[in-house]
Amino acid sequence: MAKILIIDDDSIVVFVQQKILQKCGVSYEPLAFKDAREGLNYLQDESNEEKDYLIFLDINMPSLSGWEFLEKLEKFEESDKIKVIMVTSSIDSYDKKKSVDYKNVFDFIEKPITVERCNELRAKEDLSKFFK
Repeated sequence: MAKILIIDDDSIVVFVQQKILQKCGVSYEPLAFKDAREGLNYLQDESNEEKDYLIFLDINMPSLSGWEFLEKLEKFEESDKIKVIMVTSSIDSYDKKKSVDYKNVFDFIEKPITVERCNELRAKEDLSKFFK
């Protein structure tokens, strides 16, 4: 089973991302976490039946940054089943270059996510299980 998570501390961004993902035909209702630690706790919860995750992750968050989240994620047993799309307002080219250092990062998108960009993701074979 596949699950989509949105991890971003901005409520408006989360709302917009959920609506765009739904419009693009995601298979499941995206779960949202305003705190990256909550997202990690969800992923570590052994009662979850989901094993494949697609995470839309913000970089700049107050308690745990997207980079710190990725470092912790790499230590998970089944981290190979987790794909991360970095979604950020950062225009720093260093961030995009740094994202390729993490094996879970599948793509890097500048905010806001658009329907067109979402449809590009939908067309990628590796992500097809997350869409209808």
